[in-house]
Amino acid sequence: VYPYAVPPTDNQLRIGNVEKDKGVVIAWEQKKEHNKLEEHITYPIYYGWDSYGKNSNLSMDAAFGGTVGGISSASFGKGGSMARFGLYDNFLYTVDQYQLFVFNVSEASNPVKVVTQPIGWNVETMFLYDHHMFLGTTNGMLILELVNPSAPRQISSLWHVTTCDPVVVQDGYAYITLRSGVTCNRNANLSVNVLDVVKLSDDYKMNNLIATYNMKAPYGLGIDNNTLFLCDDGLKVFNVADKLNINNNLIAHFKEIETYDVIPLNKFLFTIGDDGFYLYDYSNLQDIKLLGSIPVKEQR
Repeated sequence: VYPYAVPPTDNQLRIGNVEKDKGVVIAWEQKKEHNKLEEHITYPIYYGWDSYGKNSNLSMDAAFGGTVGGISSASFGKGGSMARFGLYDNFLYTVDQYQLFVFNVSEASNPVKVVTQPIGWNVETMFLYDHHMFLGTTNGMLILELVNPSAPRQISSLWHVTTCDPVVVQDGYAYITLRSGVTCNRNANLSVNVLDVVKLSDDYKMNNLIATYNMKAPYGLGIDNNTLFLCDDGLKVFNVADKLNINNNLIAHFKEIETYDVIPLNKFLFTIGDDGFYLYDYSNLQDIKLLGSIPVKEQR
């Protein structure tokens, strides 16, 4: 699905031809050679989650079937705020940095690629809600309608300074974390670490920023009714019923829970962190209980 990508370099040197049949490039060794090149070969750069200041290449790209999150007439998958794919009705969507790929998965054993369409640059995340697709980019949020699921159509956007940008949506509001990152923000002197709250119009075409809250270094987030789970300095849990007073409604702060993306679903919190996957029970918000984990070690 995705174009062949290579890891980032710490210089501006040209990248030679990659022999793809030998495997996947995961690191570089710098050498000086004299070669005659017939063409300037380019590959897209995949920065991975290291660019967000973490040491893990795990991401919360998960799809849970059901009819939650505002869509009752069509099944969809609920993913994390940093997910790059989503499931809606009989269609699977996935994005790279600048393209949206649409697959018909009505026959699960035989998915069919429907279309590939350009959607701009620096797309990072995807969130599906209420027959719409919300794409977080390093420069803002794009909103596409899914009236025709096989051909998503952009209807509006919201722009901001260049940062890393996960987004979740519920009940007419979008919650967006903006974070200065290695690759997201090219201006090393600009530090932006906030939670933005955006009021969405009924048709999602007129959207207004109504509140901004300073954070330490926010990553992913998840929303369940009026409870917001925010990966910032561990895990923070807010009551967001009062959108203009969220900072004064911190329910709990678990510094020992190191995570950078979450999926709240039916009182279970699916989390991903530096060292693996964790499942919590949050039926009591003051006493979140660990139910199980799958440790993942970085291989070198």
